[in-house]
Amino acid sequence: MLPDLVETVVLHRLLLVRSDDLPDLAARWLASDLVDTESVRLLAGHDPHDPWALEQLLADCVAEAQTQVPSDPAAVQQIAVDWVSSTWRQTQETRWAVTMLARLGETDPEFDLGLFIGLDDEWSGGWGRLDAGLKEAAKQELGRLLHGDDGAPQTH
Repeated sequence: MLPDLVETVVLHRLLLVRSDDLPDLAARWLASDLVDTESVRLLAGHDPHDPWALEQLLADCVAEAQTQVPSDPAAVQQIAVDWVSSTWRQTQETRWAVTMLARLGETDPEFDLGLFIGLDDEWSGGWGRLDAGLKEAAKQELGRLLHGDDGAPQTH
């Protein structure tokens, strides 16, 4: 899954996208015709081991593209949850998805991800359901995130 510029900024702030991933993402934006500005081209070619400059270039990309990055907790949560659940759909790494959503719920109390915190605690603690039962419960909840409560795929 290729997050767009706004999604990348949100995911980077939430530590779901690392600074050293930014040049590759910028190159993929250029190749996909998502965004093409001077700052994006600079970011695509920049040293991935220079986090300060990468973060400055990312901020410059937002300014040049004249985009607004949401600060509303519900919008930020939706971007993060969409990215984690879409990545899960591609990789089927259920344990990773539960861990990421639990971490988001623990670090940002405004995110309503308590169910995943509980699943992660149960999985990590080795108490409660067996591994297969936890995995099935997690898959069901991740499927609800992808398809909404009515089972229809969500549009983004």
